[in-house]
Amino acid sequence: MFRLFYIYLILLMNVTGCTNDMPPTDMPPTPYCRAKHQDTDNYIYAADSSNAGCLIRFEHKTLLITHRFSQRLDIPGGGAQTNESLACTAHRETFEETGLNVEVLFPVAQTKHGMIIFACLADDMLDINHFPRPSPSFALTESVHVSLYDLFDLEQESFRFEDDLVPFRDAFIATPASTPLSTETIHH
Repeated sequence: MFRLFYIYLILLMNVTGCTNDMPPTDMPPTPYCRAKHQDTDNYIYAADSSNAGCLIRFEHKTLLITHRFSQRLDIPGGGAQTNESLACTAHRETFEETGLNVEVLFPVAQTKHGMIIFACLADDMLDINHFPRPSPSFALTESVHVSLYDLFDLEQESFRFEDDLVPFRDAFIATPASTPLSTETIHH
């Protein structure tokens, strides 16, 4: 009986793997939620929506992450935690995936799969010449790369969820531009 348990344990370790390629989990504490409006009362959205993200605009470019598993683009965002407003979800998820402590303004669109897209502003001390760049080490569970893109130059196939391109473009138009530290050439 003990041999069977030992064999099972060895098989389990081989199947689940003991690998060093797992991303680090040295997540710093999430900053206090910076949301102008913590509710979405003035915005009509799906009642069962529990996902939110930030669209961050710099002139004609949008900050997008490259998703770790699909290697496709997305805005930073994800699922709400217990008793968390969707605005604070957008703030927390953006910090967790990009390291940016943005200001969440208001909802501007919703994706087909229910994610509420908020207009968000990056701090004016952000230097956009530091893009593209790798995601912070604590963000590597979901995103591997952060960069600026022109949404109107991209195709649906570039996105993690292909149906998101049109709502992202709608959100882009409704989102005020962040004022970066440097307005020199924007890279993508």
